[in-house]
Amino acid sequence: RLKMTAEGMPFVDIEGTDADGNPSALSHYVGKGNYVLLDMWASWCSPCMGEIPNLMKLHRQYKDKGLTVLGLFVWDEESNMKKAIDKEGIEWPQIVPSDNMEPMNLYGVDGIPHIILFAPDGTILKRNLRGQSMINAVNEVMNK
Repeated sequence: RLKMTAEGMPFVDIEGTDADGNPSALSHYVGKGNYVLLDMWASWCSPCMGEIPNLMKLHRQYKDKGLTVLGLFVWDEESNMKKAIDKEGIEWPQIVPSDNMEPMNLYGVDGIPHIILFAPDGTILKRNLRGQSMINAVNEVMNK
C-alpha cells in the first residue's frame, strides 16, 4: 500500500460523507486543478489538534490562490467530529469515510496526524507532513 501511495503516485479515492452527511469523496477535491492538503485526523489525537493552527494559517493564506485544505476524519466516532470542528474553529471541508479505518489501510498509515500534499493533477507530492516542514512544502509549491 505504501508503494501504491508513495510520492509521485496518483491518489487513491476514498468515499464517505461530508460534515453535513452528504456524499463526498477525495475525488471531489483531488485532481481538480488545486493543490490539496489532506489531513487525516481524530478528535482525541493531541498531535492532530496541534496541527490545526498550522492548517488554519495555510488555509487562510492560500484558500483563494489554489490550495484546498481538506480533513479526513479517521479512527474516531463521527459524533466527535462536529464538536471538534466547532471547538477548534475548523473552516475547511471534511470527509468522514464510510469505514473510518479504510483510509489508513489504503494509504498504509499507522499513525495520525498523517498529512498529504496532492498536486493539481492528483499526484501525491509529499506525505507525512507536519509543522514547519508542512508549511515550507506548501509555501514552496504555492510560490512557484
